[in-house]
Amino acid sequence: MSEQQQTSDDLASDEETIIAIGKQKISFQHVVLLLAASLSVIIVVLVFIFTVLEGYRIIPEYGFIDFLFGHEWDSPHEQYGILPMIVGTILVVLIAAVIAIPVGTMAAMYLSEIAPEIVRKIMKPIIEILASIPSIIYGFIGWRTLVLFLQNQLGFKSGRTAFTAGVVLSIMILPTIITIADDSLKAVPRAYREGSFALGATNWQTIRKVVLPASSSGLTAAYILGFGRAIGETMAVYFLAGGGKNLQWNIFRGVDTLTSLILKQLPEASIGSVEYHAIFGAACVLFLITFCVNLIGDLLIRRFSKKFRGASK
Repeated sequence: MSEQQQTSDDLASDEETIIAIGKQKISFQHVVLLLAASLSVIIVVLVFIFTVLEGYRIIPEYGFIDFLFGHEWDSPHEQYGILPMIVGTILVVLIAAVIAIPVGTMAAMYLSEIAPEIVRKIMKPIIEILASIPSIIYGFIGWRTLVLFLQNQLGFKSGRTAFTAGVVLSIMILPTIITIADDSLKAVPRAYREGSFALGATNWQTIRKVVLPASSSGLTAAYILGFGRAIGETMAVYFLAGGGKNLQWNIFRGVDTLTSLILKQLPEASIGSVEYHAIFGAACVLFLITFCVNLIGDLLIRRFSKKFRGASK
């Protein structure tokens, strides 16, 4: 038998095997595994549908403009404007991001590129443990330390402000940012570093000019996940933000966020009432904000990945 004929027979055999695999019947195990893999998607869809069905009713009952851009939430007087809570959420999250992103990135750079292996093995698990501490513990510690410091040492009338909540929230999202950023930096191929060193670059130049651009998509994912946790945080923000009914942009004043609003008002709302639907409407707005943040993050990740692939060709 010639070599060419043998090759043709092997290809024919492989094609028959592929066809046979493709014709296999869907077994019970396949169905169970598919349902298990789809469970998280199903839960998210059901939660979203339930929230929207309960929340959209605020539009015909109260009005979309009055609800979204109203400046006051006052249940006894049937005022359900959520603009102050949206602004409060933005303030707290931005403060947390301004602190956590540079600190988290620098910490990840140290662990990934500079720290000795023994230091990395000690610090990495400790940082990850921070993520397992309940948020109410962060809120209580922040209240006993930072809030009292602002009141007693700096003369604030109340230490429960957007700034206080943002500082504590930045500590809470640091483990997420550091862990994912560190994994992203470690995933950069060693050949990139070696090529940079071969051209005479220092370690810092290699980190800044090669490693960081190469891991930009992973770093963006770390920031977005940190944003996601910050936006959805409830208990610590409820403890520390102070609360405020009026619209204001002063970070050293008390604010309400969408999550703290839901926490405070939902137990007192009657099922089916206008206030009840307004609370679920606020939850829908929170869903929308989170979706927009994730969408922007996905677009940035694709842009950075495409840019880096183009530069590496």
